[in-house]
Amino acid sequence: AKGKMSSLSSIVKEYEKELGAAQFQNIEERHKMAQVKLVATKSSNLDLQRYYTALDKALMKFHEMKMEEINKIIRDYWQATYKGKDIETIEIKADVDTSATKRSHNYRLVMKHRTEAQLDMRGRCSAGQKVLAALVVRLALAESFCHNCGVLALDEPTSNLDHANIAGFTDALSRIVKERAKSGFQLIVISHDDDFIEKLAKDTEVEVYWRVSKDANAKSGIDCHKVTYLG
Repeated sequence: AKGKMSSLSSIVKEYEKELGAAQFQNIEERHKMAQVKLVATKSSNLDLQRYYTALDKALMKFHEMKMEEINKIIRDYWQATYKGKDIETIEIKADVDTSATKRSHNYRLVMKHRTEAQLDMRGRCSAGQKVLAALVVRLALAESFCHNCGVLALDEPTSNLDHANIAGFTDALSRIVKERAKSGFQLIVISHDDDFIEKLAKDTEVEVYWRVSKDANAKSGIDCHKVTYLG
């Protein structure tokens, strides 16, 4: 029995000596701090997960609201500009792609026929309808996202449009310019269509325009003219 006690005492002393090593100094306090960090980390991870879920829902709601706003503007512009009788309105559809690791959307432009269901515009509309749809979508996006952006530039916007749709598109542009006149909004239009420029200038009360031309030596120049020069 004495031998056994002696052996146990030796073991205890060895353990005490081992516990006195530098790596075990203040072990209880260090263990306590480690426990605090573990609990804090778990709590932070839980808070981050809640934040991520809330942010994700908020972004999805914002996306939904923004799409409704954009499509409403598109519908208003389309019905104001398009003079055909076959397409009642157009809108952007956002299909959620769930195959990827991160959520993404595939956007497509659809048209609502007066007698049929919604159809994709791709491959089903004329060149003029494509041009007008692209312009209407661009105007809608600019109005929805660019309230603080004072410049909108359009290059040959009436290409492939007939006279009726050009007139409707001009009216829509004029309305935008008048609505944003007090905010310093500027519309820059590049066009070879003198009739379009003349009507747009008169509707927006613009007195002059700039014409780019080449002289006999094929050198380009830019000159200011009164709108009455077009007539």
